Amino acid sequence: MFSRLIPTPLGPLYAEASERGLTSVRLLVLAEGFPERSNALLERLAAEVGRYFGGEGETFLDMPLDYRGLSPERIALYERVRHIPFGNTTSYAALGRELALSPRAVGAGMRACPFFLVVPAQRVIHADGRLGGFMGAEGIKLRLLVHEGLEANRFR
Repeated sequence: MFSRLIPTPLGPLYAEASERGLTSVRLLVLAEGFPERSNALLERLAAEVGRYFGGEGETFLDMPLDYRGLSPERIALYERVRHIPFGNTTSYAALGRELALSPRAVGAGMRACPFFLVVPAQRVIHADGRLGGFMGAEGIKLRLLVHEGLEANRFR
């Protein structure tokens, strides 16, 4: 198992990877006590996170994810969300219709997503324009969407 702390304007990310791909990317409050043993994939992720926050867009689609232990429905959801373009949003309901899931199941999947930024859960909102949950951090969700060029007053 490999791991790396990645600084961001939001706070440190702690990324973990297996030989197969990323296993988790989490936003931390504190970065103390987390072991680091980096590899090429995590170094590439750190560079891409830097480009994302540097305003150069994103290239997270080329990051392999290790989905071991996740259901086929959850994998399909995460792969679909990965393809929502930078600066765009879609709704929980629209994803649910597309993937034959309830909007609530989509929300639960986004809430449990272990791949912060790499699976851009911030781009999934309510059909009426409300942001919806973001692991209890709707302010971070809004900040990411504004960073991607969306107007803050667009969201309720």
